[in-house]
Amino acid sequence: MLQKILLILFINLPFSVIIGQVTDALPNGHAHNDYDKSWPALTTALSKGFVSIEIDVFLYQNELKVAHIGFLLGTAPDIETLYFKPLEAWLAQHDKLFLDSTQRLTFMIDIKKDAAGTYVLLRALCERYKHLITSHYPAQDSVSYGVLDILLSGNKPYEQVLNDSVQYMLIDGGLGEINDSIRTAAIAPRVSARYGNLFTWKGTNKMPAEELTRLRKIVATAHGNHRKVRFWAMPNKPVVWKLLLDEGVDWMNVDDLEGYRAFYQGYILKKKE
Repeated sequence: MLQKILLILFINLPFSVIIGQVTDALPNGHAHNDYDKSWPALTTALSKGFVSIEIDVFLYQNELKVAHIGFLLGTAPDIETLYFKPLEAWLAQHDKLFLDSTQRLTFMIDIKKDAAGTYVLLRALCERYKHLITSHYPAQDSVSYGVLDILLSGNKPYEQVLNDSVQYMLIDGGLGEINDSIRTAAIAPRVSARYGNLFTWKGTNKMPAEELTRLRKIVATAHGNHRKVRFWAMPNKPVVWKLLLDEGVDWMNVDDLEGYRAFYQGYILKKKE
């Protein structure tokens, strides 16, 4: 109930009034479903330095609704209201996303159903915000960088992305696609997998040797193919974050935003010693 009240207040908040301050970026920080944990969703993640944000969307009555499950979608906020308009307003107020003005933001949009229909609406949304979005031109083999990169996860419209003359959106691929000759890093620069499908270690004692070997092979193979690695549903513990960062995992899938920020600040200080 409280979250619903906060949502109503946020949606009706003038976009000139943006909560949050520009801060240092957390270059490995991926906020998992931040809309479900903190309000306002986007600006809370930005003010904590997260550079990648996961957004679950359902296509519902020709709108893109932000929700983790397809229940009461009629009352759910739409993605433009919850993310794109606040992003534009944040930039209008602060003139940059993070203290490092070169740091871009990633929206990883998890398509829950109807990949083709969702892509059509997302494509139209991207056209309206193309002044913010990184655009890929495959025929010219060129890229025009914006402040926002967009990746599509979940039900992935690979064919539509591959056949688009202007690609505003790329793909969050799977580990099985690391060596794919068509779904290359140019179309799927990030690969993700469920942590529990690969590892049993949850932070107690040391990671088993065979699991550490598996982890290193995954990271080496992905990086050798110019892709970045993310494990979802991973334990949100400092000891796990540290090992994965030390082993070169590119993205930490984070539920505890404040906890990860505090950890990462200490982690960087120790690395500099």
